[in-house]
Amino acid sequence: MKTKVLGIALLFALATASSSLAASPPIIAKALAAGQMQATTIKTTAGATILETYTVKPGGTFGWHTHGAPVAVVVTAGTLTVFDPKVNACAPFKVSKGMSFVEPANHIHLARNDGKQPATVYALYLGVPKSSNVYLPKTQPAGCNA
Repeated sequence: MKTKVLGIALLFALATASSSLAASPPIIAKALAAGQMQATTIKTTAGATILETYTVKPGGTFGWHTHGAPVAVVVTAGTLTVFDPKVNACAPFKVSKGMSFVEPANHIHLARNDGKQPATVYALYLGVPKSSNVYLPKTQPAGCNA
């Protein structure tokens, strides 16, 4: 009897674990390349150059954040909605497949996928002083309503 109860408990635990593993996060990041660079005339500092790709599912958001280095972003599928307090008084703007934008270091902004299809994004970070400076969460700035 104890073996039967233990077997049923084990099956339940495995079923629960497999269903929780099947759930995927709304944003999936994968570093494609990283290398060191010297400071350049585009206001970067010495540090790592990191190229990442992100898949942003519908409803996925990066939240308000900054980067410790300048970043160039290219959208290759779908559309991101971007909020930037320094662009049109924080009015949202769309960045769709084939479009790009650049954010300077330590500049607060928000990007999310308001569409119905996943968005694929490539981000090239230039002169990251520490790997922890790629994404730095922040609070919503005054005057922005995202």
